[in-house]
Amino acid sequence: MNRFFSVVVLSWFCVITVRATDERIFIGAEINGKPVRFAFDTGTGIPFLLYSTSVEKFGLKITQPPQEIQPGPGQVVGGWTEPARLNLGMTNVETQFGVVQIPAYAKWPEEGMLGWPAISNNIFSIDCVSHRIFVLTNVLEASNGWVEFPVRTIEGDLTLEFPGEQGIKKIVALDTGDSYGVELSLQEWRQWKIHHTNQPTSISARLTLNSELLVSEEMWAQKIALGPLVLTDVSVMEADPKLDGLCHSAETQYEATLGFAALKRLEVIIDGKRGIAYLRPKPTPPLPYEHNRLGAVFVPLGLQSNDLVAHVVVGSPAYEAGIRNDDLLQKIGTLDVTQWRTDTNVLPLSRFWDSPAGTKLKLTVKRGDKIIETTAVLRNILPPDTLKNSN
Repeated sequence: MNRFFSVVVLSWFCVITVRATDERIFIGAEINGKPVRFAFDTGTGIPFLLYSTSVEKFGLKITQPPQEIQPGPGQVVGGWTEPARLNLGMTNVETQFGVVQIPAYAKWPEEGMLGWPAISNNIFSIDCVSHRIFVLTNVLEASNGWVEFPVRTIEGDLTLEFPGEQGIKKIVALDTGDSYGVELSLQEWRQWKIHHTNQPTSISARLTLNSELLVSEEMWAQKIALGPLVLTDVSVMEADPKLDGLCHSAETQYEATLGFAALKRLEVIIDGKRGIAYLRPKPTPPLPYEHNRLGAVFVPLGLQSNDLVAHVVVGSPAYEAGIRNDDLLQKIGTLDVTQWRTDTNVLPLSRFWDSPAGTKLKLTVKRGDKIIETTAVLRNILPPDTLKNSN
């Protein structure tokens, strides 16, 4: 096995740690007889991946990649553990685990990821409402009439394709490690905004495994078409612009990523043996969608910066409370958030923004040399929550 790996990781994590409302499909296993918790992540191109903060638990030696190795756009570089025994219940094998470095302050509920290649040769269904996968012996007859897509593995990740214009194949990634809804390519996102002006807008902040920050507006789609697939009642935002290049070739073009919230709106069967995915939209009403009800995020300028800088949506509860772009967050109530790197009680900040409508947040920010105290009242910004009493 290579001394290091370089792989595209589509999955996103809310800055600086996992969102309080993030959802995962967790899979229990054992490494050398010790319990381990994996997140099933079809956006990870390594079969078995451990976080650097988890490896010590299993007493495994690591071969780190050379320092001069630099990841490409949208990629993460990692090392390998020594061989170890992995028991997944039905499968008991000796294997090596990719190891990816994550910040020591990151508090994720899993210890690693079970990537798409680990299950790509199986037939299974994904149920993101019940947070389970089901291994099947064959494709159910009930899947007749579902929308079919050829399955493609790009950089080890699960993607689907459908015909586009002028013979170009459009690529849609299925990412169970991404908590959001539909994430559109830059071109598709621009078109979406042109045709959906004056829509209620929230905002999100995400940290990639290759340590890049992305702040994105988030809207709501009553209906959105991706080739022959039509989804209803799902959140929509811009994807990482780097994915345009990663999935782009003379024959293919990146269209979108379907995250966990979008997959909740679908029935999904993957026939890895034949390379076909069967998808069917659910006609049931959408479940409540936990989202940023403040309409602002506070993120560092870089991973070495301690200042949490405001990004604010105009007209949001944060904006109405007087918070502006580039304000520096100091406190939430009496909690000193400037100590987020060392105080384990600070993160994740999203637990405050995702609080129920009507919650009052006392915020202290710094603007230049001036300290400003204000109170923001959270409200439901994105449907279906906006159908409820937002007060």
